[in-house]
Amino acid sequence: MTTSSRIVDTLKRQLKVRGITYRGLAERLDLSESAVKHMFSTGNFSLRRLDDVCAVLELDIGDLVNISESQQPKIEQLSEENEQEIVGDTRLLLVAYCLINYWTFDEIIRRYDISMAEGLKYLRKLDRMKVIELQPGDRVRLLIANNFSWRKNGAIEKFFRSDVQSEFFSHHFQDDDSVRIVKNGMLTQSAQRQLIERLKAMGDLFDDTTWDERKLSATERRGTTMVLALRHWFFEGFRHLER
Repeated sequence: MTTSSRIVDTLKRQLKVRGITYRGLAERLDLSESAVKHMFSTGNFSLRRLDDVCAVLELDIGDLVNISESQQPKIEQLSEENEQEIVGDTRLLLVAYCLINYWTFDEIIRRYDISMAEGLKYLRKLDRMKVIELQPGDRVRLLIANNFSWRKNGAIEKFFRSDVQSEFFSHHFQDDDSVRIVKNGMLTQSAQRQLIERLKAMGDLFDDTTWDERKLSATERRGTTMVLALRHWFFEGFRHLER
């Protein structure tokens, strides 16, 4: 479905939610009912007419586009086969990472050693995986949900554990832009579960923040990773002292 078709469908839903019929809309726009019906059936809106309809709905065009995108079905997880394919090609992994972090295709090509032809090949692969929708002019629309996650013990997570995790934690965490908090204590199982739910909420806050800043250019944003960890754990170095 094209972007214009999605916007027209969103307009129809918003009219229905507000209980506004085509006849009622026609009266407010000073048009005939048949003209309004034709406009919606063909999707032939001028920008001025679209503004007029949005004014009736008390929305602006930006609100309309956001509502349209939010109502589209989005994937929350990739298949194991798709994760394996992404991990198997470093450049594909890089392109996927950048797109998921709201980089534009032009920003990726400018920043990294990836030719236009290579980049388009990777975009088509990610389009096939339903990670993105490749649109005219090499524009990209993300199809992943806000709560998108990699598969538990899947190819991406295994790659993180083997190639990324040790590098991440080798940092000194002494600068003003980083923090490492390590706490140790005795907790009941119920208290531990409460903390886990709060940590999950922090993860949701991180996702919401990246979403809010997605329209800033890649040069204004910095790659940022947050790891929240809590588990029942016993230091193996003490294992031999157990009774």
